[in-house]
Order: sequence, then C-alpha cells, then structure tokens
Amino acid sequence: MKTKSYQFLFTVITVFFSTTLISQDINPELYSRTWQDDETRTFYGYDITKIFGQLPNNPATYNYSPITAIAYKNMESIENDFRKVAEVQKWKPEVLEENIKNVQSSSAGGQIQVYLTRYDAERANFQWFFIIIRGMDDKGKLWEYSLPYQFPQNPVNNGWWNYTTVEVPIELPDNFYIYLNDRKSNFLSDFKFLVEKSKTK
Repeated sequence: MKTKSYQFLFTVITVFFSTTLISQDINPELYSRTWQDDETRTFYGYDITKIFGQLPNNPATYNYSPITAIAYKNMESIENDFRKVAEVQKWKPEVLEENIKNVQSSSAGGQIQVYLTRYDAERANFQWFFIIIRGMDDKGKLWEYSLPYQFPQNPVNNGWWNYTTVEVPIELPDNFYIYLNDRKSNFLSDFKFLVEKSKTK
C-alpha cells in the first residue's frame, strides 16, 4: 500500500514540474511587440488574428505600448511536449503515460497562453481578467474562466509583465473566438482573437 502511495505522489510531482516546465516556455512572438488589429500570428499550428483591442491613440508609440497577446496549444501539441521531456529525462513508459493521462483529463481542450504588460502593476494583475470562448457563430459561450490573482513580474521598458497558461477542460472545435476581458476597463469586450487551425504547418 505504501509503495502505491509513493508511486502516486511521484507521478503527481512529476506532472506538476513537467507541466510547469512546459507551460513557462514563453514564445517570443508573445512579447516582441504590440499586436495590431487584423494582424495574424502563428503559434503551434494555429493562426491567431487579433480582431480588436485597445491601442494607443498615437501610432508612433505602438511598439512601446502595453502588450496583450495570447497563444493556443491543442492537446496533440501538449502531448508532443511531454514526449520530448520524457525522451530528455528518460522517463519510463508508464510515467509518460500517467503524465499524458493527467493532462488529458485537465486540458481536454488544450491550453491558452496569456501574456500582457501594463504601465501600472495593479492593472497587470491577472485577477481583473477573464476569458470567454465562443464558437464561429459568435453566440453563447463554450467556456468562461476568471484568471486568479497573480501579481506581475519586475518592470520592463513598457511596464510590468504577467504570463500564465490556462488549461481548457472542454474539447474545442478547430476554429473559435477567444475574448480576453478586463473588469477594470469601460468596455463590454476588451480583446477579441480568432483562432483557426493553420492550413500550413
């Protein structure tokens, strides 16, 4: 009985550290520059187009303005990440299988990565933000999630930065919308992104 308990604990610890290792690998495209409306960026086999979002009034300051960016990684990509880690760390097959089983149960719809910067540290705290996912008909909600309290990191040139990975527990279609909304803004919807499975790998 003790042996099984230790094995379970080992698996939980392995899952935690592996997920943390994988999820904290921030794609530089997320923080390279401000994302313009109608601009498309490609992450992990998905084209993501920013439909709208708050931008500064002066176009000359775009590259120095606060950044709001998202990426999406489906379950196939997440499983591939685990296989790469397993190969490097020489996991036993049963450990890899247990890790994949755990992430499948918590992230059936993949993961959304959120990166933002704000001039004010308080405004960069994730406690003010929530995500809404809608289908291509843009009606109703497939899923909604309020980000928990997470104070931002040390200041950078364009403000304080924050980053997180959100696990989506429901299966998602190939194409959908992600809304990232700020409770402290005056807008009904703050940022809208179209997520589409890329036709080119």
